[in-house]
Amino acid sequence: MEFSELEITALTKGDTKVFHKLYKHFFVALCVFARNFSLDREEAEDIVQEVFCHLFDEHRLFDGMNSLKSYLYTAVRNRCLNYLRDEKRRSQREAQFLNDLYAERDEADRALENEIYRQLQLLMEELPAQCRNIFQRTLQGDTSEKIARDLNLSVDTVKNQRKKAKKILRERYSLLYEIFLIFF
Repeated sequence: MEFSELEITALTKGDTKVFHKLYKHFFVALCVFARNFSLDREEAEDIVQEVFCHLFDEHRLFDGMNSLKSYLYTAVRNRCLNYLRDEKRRSQREAQFLNDLYAERDEADRALENEIYRQLQLLMEELPAQCRNIFQRTLQGDTSEKIARDLNLSVDTVKNQRKKAKKILRERYSLLYEIFLIFF
């Protein structure tokens, strides 16, 4: 389907019938062209639609059918390249944001962990000596039997001292104790 010089002139004056004819004639071909830039169907259709909207609003004067076709394909190509550039920038900004977010979260986690360890050390210092020693060894993974054997105590004494340490910690510092249980 060819367009006459009169139709091209009418297009520049905003003739909607000629515009619809042009749209129907080129829309699919321009979408296929846009898909060659690795765009999905919806992205390609959106870009072609934008080009046609701009063409309709602009009332640009064309020398003939060749300059009109050249304009359409050049405009679609440029918008596709701009879209890809903008998507790349958006992806880079998103990746940077996520990296920054993870770094902040890791830093906050380390700070919280360090504070928990510091508070735990302070709490442990407040326990009676034998109770503290047994509780620390329990945290290191020693069994009640091993602790009892090493300290020359009964297993029941070790278990009672461990319970005593937990009770003291729970009573004095219930919130920190709950945080401690979550992390350890």
